[in-house]
Amino acid sequence: MNSHTVLLINPPRINGFSWTREGRCQEKEDILGTVKPPLSLALIAALLRKNKIQFKLLDATALDLESEEVCKWLAESKFHPDAIIYCTTTATIVADTEALSILKKKFCAKLIAFGAHLSGAPSETLEKIPDIDIGIMGEPEYTILDILNKDNLENLDKVEGIVWRNGKEIKITKNRPWIEDLNMLPQPAWDLLPLEKYTLPFINKKYLIVETSRGCPFACDFCVASINHGVKFREKRPETVVDEIEDLIKKFNIKNFNLFGDTVTLNKKFVEKFCDVLIKRSLNIRWLTNTRADTIYDLDLVKKMKKSGCWMLSIGIESYNEKTRNDMQKKLETDKITQAIRLLREIGIITFGFFIYGYPGETEQDMYKTTRFALSLPLDYANFYPAVPYPGTAFYTKSMNNGYMDSNSWDKMEYSSYIIKTKDLNETIVKKAISHAYRSFYLRPQFIFRHIKNIGLKNFFTGFVKYSLKFLSKNLKYAMPKGARRL
Repeated sequence: MNSHTVLLINPPRINGFSWTREGRCQEKEDILGTVKPPLSLALIAALLRKNKIQFKLLDATALDLESEEVCKWLAESKFHPDAIIYCTTTATIVADTEALSILKKKFCAKLIAFGAHLSGAPSETLEKIPDIDIGIMGEPEYTILDILNKDNLENLDKVEGIVWRNGKEIKITKNRPWIEDLNMLPQPAWDLLPLEKYTLPFINKKYLIVETSRGCPFACDFCVASINHGVKFREKRPETVVDEIEDLIKKFNIKNFNLFGDTVTLNKKFVEKFCDVLIKRSLNIRWLTNTRADTIYDLDLVKKMKKSGCWMLSIGIESYNEKTRNDMQKKLETDKITQAIRLLREIGIITFGFFIYGYPGETEQDMYKTTRFALSLPLDYANFYPAVPYPGTAFYTKSMNNGYMDSNSWDKMEYSSYIIKTKDLNETIVKKAISHAYRSFYLRPQFIFRHIKNIGLKNFFTGFVKYSLKFLSKNLKYAMPKGARRL
């Protein structure tokens, strides 16, 4: 048995802003003002507890703690970690590591980082950020257990799936196989986190994340899903997922859940069985998830999803232009998008569409056509993002090879920046188009009326107005582009 003491930490806020650092979701949460539960850290905590490894779990973002306050908390707890483990992203890795380096120095601890960025740029990351001792590539759970089973956290050649420092040398070990049986993973240690801090935007309801699957067989070139979990689709048994939901209801009286996976609705049989079990057990929950439009076509199944508690689906639409989607390797037909959104509206499931602006090959006019397309669909909500080339993705490679990168600064690889430059597009043009898209979508009277219908008048005034002011002030600050009113 080893004697390591481990701090699992969701790093402090950056300039007052919280960030999503989970899986393929890498974004600043200042717009909606909510904090997402750190699923991976909670899952790792459960594994450490099961293996009797001494640890503490702290969400410094949710508790709004600075590094100095974390140091004080650890001192008061008389807990001196020799390993500090954190999840990070491309845009936050420098700031996250700087914040945690204060703890590293105080406790003479090893910094162990994981997340899509480490999988996408392992050697480069340790070269640029000397305070990181070990980076984890791929799924972190069992890799972390293997690391902590080493007495001195030094001789790591036989640990699969890591990049690490051996003196002045940076070494990479062979890839760790993806976890085949997700049913063997324990339930996350949510009891160690401040659950009152995790609420759904607009409706202010507590919620938790329940993982259903990993891996995505699709090859969208901008997405880090395959970097995180590979292309092989693996899923839990429907009964296992419902058992976890039922346990969370009993333990924490939580009735709102986000089903987490790269393509949750890919397997029709899973979705059908999951809904059947939920309905049979009469759990009366509300759940939401993400999906691909071409998996939503069966009227009876969508009705069953609604009956089981599904109230919202997020759908990646990306562009009005099928050619652009093909360039992205999205391989999604326009009529499948329209069919899915209309079917969900008919059944009464709220839809949240996601669009990408400024992909190489687009023109300024293409972006406004995408806005028109978004307005033509019966969507309830929409997000409009600039194209971001994350390290490790095919889009990043394409951008580097074709000279599209206007900047290679990691902290600018996030949705409030645009670092691509082509003969037709630059940051000013793309941000204006995005601003116009938000204005056009959210300032329509029909949107306001429908949103009140979706969430109720009380939630509209207590939640939506507050979030909307932040949301619109963030996204409408760029000038209306010339000619935009013609849309």
